[in-house]
Amino acid sequence: VTVSSLRSPIMGKQPIVGTGGLSLRDLSLSHRSGIRGLGASQWLASHHSSLPQAPNQIVSTPDGRLIMSLSHREFWILSPEAPASLEAPASGALSADVWPLYCQHSHGWLELSGEGRAEVMAKLCGVDFCDEVFAPGQVAQTQVARVSAVVAHHLRGGERVFSIFVDQSLVDYLWMALADAMAEFIDTEASG
Repeated sequence: VTVSSLRSPIMGKQPIVGTGGLSLRDLSLSHRSGIRGLGASQWLASHHSSLPQAPNQIVSTPDGRLIMSLSHREFWILSPEAPASLEAPASGALSADVWPLYCQHSHGWLELSGEGRAEVMAKLCGVDFCDEVFAPGQVAQTQVARVSAVVAHHLRGGERVFSIFVDQSLVDYLWMALADAMAEFIDTEASG
């Protein structure tokens, strides 16, 4: 099976672009994997130089990947520039108390960037996502448009972005909710 046979739940949707560089794009076909277990942080520390120091944090690695901590025992490794892989993780423990976590098919990945991203999120979520409160490096496990989601604030190419992870079955719904929340930032005269 090849990577080209992977499909995004919102395949064919083009990025939505608004004023101030506001943009929503689908990264569901970008690579992500993870690990979990009592020894997960120690295992990760032995394989990566950058590691979140606490749950609900995200850090960049020198090779361009991101490591997101959802708890003391669960970490996701994200590669926004690398294509997804159909290769299944090891079926057994990676080491004592460390197990692979295959999050490639469980969650969709949306990215919201540009000015106005916090205002867009304010329409859909009770968490204050302004830069002064929700700084780069922070992760929120919350509800967005009434569905469970993980929102990570990080840098991509020097730009502040929100990576939003939601159950695969809800990606299309969340895409539409975010598109609706972005409506006031879309210049219809320029795009029409």
